[in-house]
Amino acid sequence: MQIPSEENWEDVMNSDDLDAAYAYKIFFGKSISDVQVDFARNPIERTDELRFMPKIPFQFYIIAFRDYVLDIDELDDWKSDAASCFISLVEELLKSKPDFINPIYNKIEATLEFISNNQNRYDADEDIYGAFKSKMKNIRVLRKCAI
Repeated sequence: MQIPSEENWEDVMNSDDLDAAYAYKIFFGKSISDVQVDFARNPIERTDELRFMPKIPFQFYIIAFRDYVLDIDELDDWKSDAASCFISLVEELLKSKPDFINPIYNKIEATLEFISNNQNRYDADEDIYGAFKSKMKNIRVLRKCAI
């Protein structure tokens, strides 16, 4: 995959969508390795920016988020938030924008499975973050409906 071009961003800088414009400001022109620093700063905010991106940039940068979430030893204080944000974002977009997820699902499925089976490794208390296994079960159902 190549870094999304200006055209892939669908002219977000000239639209009224301030959220998409901010995502562009943070992510445009950056490689997957470049944005690792941005995810490390605050994965909650980066998740929100992913939510408002056009499809092609989203499909590129969700891979960066996948790589960030899998590096458990480097997540420090963000372990639980990063894992929860990743699995919740996929679940949300399978409901609202399945065309964003379906083409890249095979690239993120193993990470979703890993997160759902290792909630304790992410120090993600079920009382706060919900049950990742339940989220994954819902993702599987949504995925079948979206195909």
